[in-house]
Amino acid sequence: MEKKKVRLSEMLPAMEETLSAGGTVKLPITGTSMLPLLVAGRDNVVLKKADLPLRRFDLPLYRRKDGAFVLHRVVAVEKDGTYTMCGDNQWVKEPGISGEQIIGVVTEVERKGKLISVRSFRYRAYVRVWHALLPVRKYLVKLRGKLTK
Repeated sequence: MEKKKVRLSEMLPAMEETLSAGGTVKLPITGTSMLPLLVAGRDNVVLKKADLPLRRFDLPLYRRKDGAFVLHRVVAVEKDGTYTMCGDNQWVKEPGISGEQIIGVVTEVERKGKLISVRSFRYRAYVRVWHALLPVRKYLVKLRGKLTK
């Protein structure tokens, strides 16, 4: 059976309806911004409706003002209620994301058919270690890129 690619913008109304009704949505990963945790073509994420306000280290799917859909981690909750985001494979922070832009939040990662809860010890340990490396992540990402070539 051939898989049909559908744009996320086309799925958004159905996704929002499902999430609002308390359901979950499973999405495949695209892009490289969440490496090494999430790999395009291998991993999926399970989303639920976000309970706002989000907390630091939550992993929301949000829509930028330019219309792009992004799955990045909350690295700071600002006093004005906005969020600062950053992908695990990035080092430049993206401030100013509002609650209205949040579509859902990841509850589980599906890797090779196995579900990993964002509440599991291993997941939380990864998040804390990787976040602690944010000041040197630029160099780690570049080093990993050179080693994989």
